[in-house]
Formats: sequence, structure tokens, C-alpha cells
Amino acid sequence: MNSSGLYSGNRFRQAIAHYLLGRTAQAISSFIFIIWLVRLLSPIDYGAYMVLWGMVEMMAPLSSLGMLEAVRRFLPELALRGAPSALTWFVRWMTLIRFAIMIIWTALISAFWLDISAWLGFSAPQQDATLVAVGLIITVIGFRYASEMLESLLEQRWAQLIHSLMSIGRLAGVAILVLIESLSIEQLLWMDLIVSLVCLIWAEFLLMRKLRSIQSAGDFHVSAYEIFNFAWHMAGVNLLRAVANPGALRMLVARTLGLEIAGMFAFLQQLLLIVGRYLPAKLLANIIRPMLISRYVAGEVDAVKEGMALLWKSNFLIIAICMAALSVAGNELIALASSGRFADAGMVMVIMLLGLGATSQGQLVVMIMQIFPYTRQLRYLSILSAITPIAVIIGSNWGLMGVVCGIVLGAWLMNSEL
Repeated sequence: MNSSGLYSGNRFRQAIAHYLLGRTAQAISSFIFIIWLVRLLSPIDYGAYMVLWGMVEMMAPLSSLGMLEAVRRFLPELALRGAPSALTWFVRWMTLIRFAIMIIWTALISAFWLDISAWLGFSAPQQDATLVAVGLIITVIGFRYASEMLESLLEQRWAQLIHSLMSIGRLAGVAILVLIESLSIEQLLWMDLIVSLVCLIWAEFLLMRKLRSIQSAGDFHVSAYEIFNFAWHMAGVNLLRAVANPGALRMLVARTLGLEIAGMFAFLQQLLLIVGRYLPAKLLANIIRPMLISRYVAGEVDAVKEGMALLWKSNFLIIAICMAALSVAGNELIALASSGRFADAGMVMVIMLLGLGATSQGQLVVMIMQIFPYTRQLRYLSILSAITPIAVIIGSNWGLMGVVCGIVLGAWLMNSEL
């Protein structure tokens, strides 16, 4: 493919269609997985399983060190007007460094797993059965990283197929374990590991094939210093924001309130993430970002501003509708979704939606600050992320409601400053 047509209007429209179709399939399969699993596992086991996935989610920003953001920022520009050797060099080295960091993190967590799992409140049998979760750090984050590169190249068809395979594969894994009557945390984690490994291999294959097909006649190069400088500032942002990551908060709830309450919190959090995933700022981020970058490098700054303003207004409209619905029948809806396991959780969910509103606003601002040269300021502002875990620890004295209020307070303080 000629690089000049990589970000054309036709490919943009195709990317949106593939993206929406893929996200719909993922939403349906993820929702079925969540409400089915909460019925199959005991509250303690469900809480432990979700906390383990929280650990994997927390490792995404910790292992990125700004490189994922650098890929999002520079890959579209290199694909559009860069020299072929520069594009290949960029992808190769960013991938190798990212995998090296993930392997180091995995080795460290494996070495101290007994201490970490005990700190989270796992029993001795759970500690032995859940070590396999450490492998998910490499496979899950690895395939997401390759998928992000595909999305930056507007290859939404393949990127969404890979993500759909992961969510549908996990659902199929649960069905298989139920049929053979071998459902346990350990078996679930092994299924997750197998599915994510398949996704990783497939994503890397598709990425290499796409890179070979790009025919660029440009001579643009990005210096290693420029990439390092951008990643350095974003590494500080990622490390600071990791403490307020949904996975980190899930682990903190397990530590302060126990695995059973952590399971309830994770269930509500997963429902919230499904809503948040379909807010325009999140839903269209990986499609809009490369297009905005292509407009920015072309000098069309007004087009960038208008696009972000539209996303911001759309976010708040959807959140307002969801809050109105949960204010009327929140308890009944949550009880229905959890098969009566989690009662009187409607107001907790409403408060969590308030936090989602602040977070969605912050996502847009972060995107703009990455496109424009403001990563240094973003790193300094991210220091406010430390407010959230402190607020959670203090709020835990008043149970889950106090924890959720602490999370929302931290989210609003941080994103209002942005």
C-alpha cells in the first residue's frame, strides 16, 4: 500500500465500521462473561480472580514507560512520510524494549509472589494456584501492544478481530471448563494464558505483514533522542497514574476490605468499564488520534480543536443519561446483573459514574497534550494521581461507599487541574 493513502477518508470510514463492529462483539461477549462468572464462582474466588486481572491491568502502564504513547504519537507520522528503514527500525526496537521490560517485571513478581499474594489476602492454596497469572503480564500486554500498532496504522479490521478473539476465547474457555466440570481459578487462568498467547502470536504476524506492505517514498526520520525525550516524560506520567489505575485500585480494595468486597467492587468496575469503553473519547480514540496527528503535522490545528470539542460534549451527554437511569432503578439493575449476589449497589454505581465523567475529560486532555508538545507539563500534573490511593485508604474506614467516594474525589481533583 502507498503510504499517501494510509490515512485517506475511505480508510478512515472503513476503520470506523470495523471498530464499531468489533467493539460490539467484544461488549456482548465481555458482558456475558462477567455476569456468568459471578454466578459460577464463590465470592472469595471471584474476588481473587478479578484482583489477579487487576494486577495485569496495572502492569500495562508500569511496563510501558512511555513507549506505548510514543508508538501512538510517532508511528502514524513515520508511516505517512517516513523512510521505510526508519519505520522498521522504530517498530523493531520499541517492541524489543517493551518485551524486555515486561520480562523483567514478570521475573520480579514471580520471585516475590508468595509475599505479594499474601499481602492481597490470598489463602495458601490460592497462592499456589495463581502463580500462572504472572504469565498473563507478557501475553496480554504483549498482544495489546501489537494491536495498538495495528490501530495506529488504521488496521482496525485485524486489531478488532484479535481483541474479539480474546474476549470470545475467554468465554469459550469458561464454557469448556463448565462442561468438563473442572472450573477453578487455576484452570481459568490457564485458559486465559492460552487464549492470550494465541492472540499475541497472531497480532505480531499481522503487524509484520502490514509493515512489509507499506510503500513509503518519504525521507522523514525521528531521532532516538526525540523518541526518548517523549517517552521519558510519558514514563513519569504512566508511573504516577499507575497508582490510580483501575487494577491498582482493585488490589487496594482487596488489601483494605478483603477479597469478597473486592469482588463486588470489581464487578461494578467491570460494568463501568464497559460503559466507559463506549464513550466517544475512548471508543474513537485509536481512530481519531492518528487522524488528528496527520492533521496536526499538516498544520490544520483548528480541525484538531473542533474534533476534541465534539468528543468532550458527547461524553457528558452519555454519562448524564446513564446516571439518570441508575438513579431510578440502580439497585434493581445491579441485583439482576449479579443474580442477587450484590444488593443495594445502585448508589455506589452512580457515584462511580461521576468519577468516570472526570476521567473521560482527562483522557481527552491527555490526548491533546501528547499531540501538542506538552508532555513535560503532563508529567508534573500527574503527580496529583497520588491523591487517589490515599483517598481510598482513608475512605476504607467507611466501607465500599467510602472507597468509591475517595476514588471520585481523587479523579475530580486530578482531572480538574488538567
